[in-house]
Amino acid sequence: MKSFDLHCDTIGECYKKSFSLRKNELHLDLERGKSIGEHTQVFAIWIPDELRGDTAFSYFNNVADFYHSQIKENDDLISYYNSEKKTPIKAILAMEGASGCGGSIKGLHSAYENGVRLITLTWNANNEIGGGAFAEGGITPYGKEFIKEAENLGVILDVSHLNRESFFDFIEVSSKPFVASHSNIDIVNTYKSPKRNLTKEQVRLIKERNGIIGINFYVDFIEDENAVGFDAIDRQLNAFLEMDCEDVISLGSDYDGCRINPLLSSVEKLADLYNWLNNKGYNESLLNKFFYQNAESFFKKINP
Repeated sequence: MKSFDLHCDTIGECYKKSFSLRKNELHLDLERGKSIGEHTQVFAIWIPDELRGDTAFSYFNNVADFYHSQIKENDDLISYYNSEKKTPIKAILAMEGASGCGGSIKGLHSAYENGVRLITLTWNANNEIGGGAFAEGGITPYGKEFIKEAENLGVILDVSHLNRESFFDFIEVSSKPFVASHSNIDIVNTYKSPKRNLTKEQVRLIKERNGIIGINFYVDFIEDENAVGFDAIDRQLNAFLEMDCEDVISLGSDYDGCRINPLLSSVEKLADLYNWLNNKGYNESLLNKFFYQNAESFFKKINP
């Protein structure tokens, strides 16, 4: 099978714990990833909210160096997404929290030159760009400049973790298709769901702008007393399909960035999810869109 996952935190966890990307005890490694067949992974470097300025910039570059070294050391299994090399896993570099650019447009250009092709604008707190998911406030003047320049470069912008005010500010400033790499529809009965999941109005706007949304596996964003495990994925898919979002839905696991139900907590279990959904009645055409085609088509159009 084929799969394309819009978000994981695995590379940062490997860096912090001195693990190899090839084989480890995390949600994702290359040995398990290759069992899928063909897998594309967006590897996000998460910037902790306590890091800003030069400290955040240095941290990002240290983890990016580790990312590039892991691809070089394991080039029998993984290669860069746009390279012609044939490997079972393809990699795209992302930054989660634009503070990794050090608060400057020069830092944005540096990140692009270092391979970043997707940036999640904030994490949970406010940063130089705008308001995070658990904070208040909209997009800053610098944030507006950053958004425009990132789009000019061809960087895909990610609205997961923006609060509501910053999301709607972003809509006014941006002009290109964008993603919510790891967000669900806000139909989950948990305290955190309204902070990180999307309203139907937000989903509609993403669809109108030809964007895509990665369904997040984090238990607090997808599960409640009414649905857990595969059933929670099924509930999200139904909600998206009721909004005619067949061409919007994608995978956004958040591997190694959160708690995940054991049924979903390892990359090779994507095959189990595919088979379960197929047996549930989802046809292969729809499942292929969800598992890889929508994300693949988006990246080929926006970042060929």
